[in-house]
Amino acid sequence: MAGVTGRTLVDVFADRAEATPDAVAFRTKLGGVWTTITYGELAVRTREVANGLISLGVAPGSCVSLLSKNRAEWILSDLAILSAGARSAPIYVTNSPRQVGHVIGHSESTVVIVEDRDQLDKVLKVRDELPLLKAVVVVTGEGTGEEPGVISYDELRKAGSTHASANPRILDERIAAIQPGDVATIVYTSGTTGEPKGVMLTHSNFIATVAAGVRVMGLTGGGHRMISYLPLSHIFERLLGEWAAISLGAEVWFAEALDKLVSNLKDCRPTLFAGVPRVYEKFYAGVQANVAKQPTVKRALVTKAVAAGKEKVSLEQAGKPVPFALAKRHALLDHLVLSKLRHELGMDACALAVTGAAPISTEVLSFVHALGVRLVEGYGLTETTAPISVNPADKIRIGTVGPPLPGVQVRFDEDGELLVKGYNVFSGYFKNDEATAAATTSDGFFRTGDVGQFDEAGYIKITDRKKDIIVTASGKNVPPQILEERLKSEPIISQALVIGDRRPYLVALVTLDAEICPTWAADRGIAYTDMTDLSANPKVLEAVGAAVERVNGEMSHAEGIKKWTVLPRDFTLDAEEITPTLKVRRKIIIEKYAEAIERMYVR
Repeated sequence: MAGVTGRTLVDVFADRAEATPDAVAFRTKLGGVWTTITYGELAVRTREVANGLISLGVAPGSCVSLLSKNRAEWILSDLAILSAGARSAPIYVTNSPRQVGHVIGHSESTVVIVEDRDQLDKVLKVRDELPLLKAVVVVTGEGTGEEPGVISYDELRKAGSTHASANPRILDERIAAIQPGDVATIVYTSGTTGEPKGVMLTHSNFIATVAAGVRVMGLTGGGHRMISYLPLSHIFERLLGEWAAISLGAEVWFAEALDKLVSNLKDCRPTLFAGVPRVYEKFYAGVQANVAKQPTVKRALVTKAVAAGKEKVSLEQAGKPVPFALAKRHALLDHLVLSKLRHELGMDACALAVTGAAPISTEVLSFVHALGVRLVEGYGLTETTAPISVNPADKIRIGTVGPPLPGVQVRFDEDGELLVKGYNVFSGYFKNDEATAAATTSDGFFRTGDVGQFDEAGYIKITDRKKDIIVTASGKNVPPQILEERLKSEPIISQALVIGDRRPYLVALVTLDAEICPTWAADRGIAYTDMTDLSANPKVLEAVGAAVERVNGEMSHAEGIKKWTVLPRDFTLDAEEITPTLKVRRKIIIEKYAEAIERMYVR
């Protein structure tokens, strides 16, 4: 990309801190009050921590693992690691000690920065298996005890100040030696199957991809506010919540917790919001549940407002004029209804919302647009530094993931698999040349594993994961995600998993939405003790059956779901049934519920 040659991520941050030193970089809620760190203050602290890491023996090209929830110190640590000429290896806080040990060991990390005692304990359980690990730094500093090689974050900063006094030039020498092609991070894919692989991404991968994405989405000027809640260990949040934010000079507000997201959104009023599909599905279901509690007249008014919003958006995106009568009706309904709904979600200042990391249904997309929130869908993988494509903010086509980023080459092979080549593609899997070769064509294109096609406007449509496509016993190819997305559009359904590979017909596992069901059940006079009880209620089974029939009515006979089972609980992260970005882990779920699946194939 033009304008990024020769620069590193450390240069990008230094430019930002110099240009707007007094602008707020981070907001964190402490004791009920949102506290701030400016870009200038962040630059000073970055140098302290970078020098501290050097004092611990972190060498150029070595690795430091990060095990923490999103917080100011996460990004501060990442900036410091880069400034020391090293690379980071983020770890999800939901990982088990074994998984934590795998990332630290495989990445050859010599230092790991952990958030608190709970994460420290995970490291200590596997420390004897990590001969290269020299030190553990605990951010909160609480309960570190007297374990050898364990220090607090404050101690790290103090060590950095001492080291800088004795070695005043070493950090600047490290920074000057960094090259754009150097590996900036090793991101371990959470993966829906198998052991995670370490994806190597360079400084230039991030810089070029951010520059292209920001331009396509029309993000210019200052004054942006973003809320950080998706895990920074995932490439989607890393690209937007860290590097796009720094590039734009945005304020990043760190959410207290996922269950406080809406409350924090109301404080932040983000101008730019990023969410995986499940977040928007929750917005959709939450609005529907709240509306269902209202008197008949109010429910009818909301229905009219959303319908007017959808009609207006549909015309605008088709490039057709909006009739005066519709524009006038929509303006009135927006003032009376839609603006209030946006306000209740904390999205009333949002100029642009972004979704990716998993497919999203057109129903949810249309609903969010109808509310008056411009939502662009993109597509990509960890191996492509997040986006391969994204809908331009001024030319959105609902149902697509947009055209390829400028300068990125995309083609489809004979099986429909999307192949990509460009500045966003990773440099390989760490210590796994075999996997890198298997994922790359002879002419250098990366095999995404996703199946899709171009539409008539050159926008990409993704139909499914190649490995997830079901081939029924009759030889029919069925992409399950289409069916699953449509089922999840039903208010009471939380998750759906369609099965049928080499089977005579398709079946589905369905879970209920614990947030929507209480209101839904109360409206129908259904008494129940818990979700297990409710999942067996005849009225619930009737409603799910009706939803399956509606979905089947849109598909061919071979693509229809013949049998289904409502599970007694939702899929959870703790049970390793979903990934940190809320995608279902098919293999684990199919193995766990094998008996329930087999019962659906008993004739």
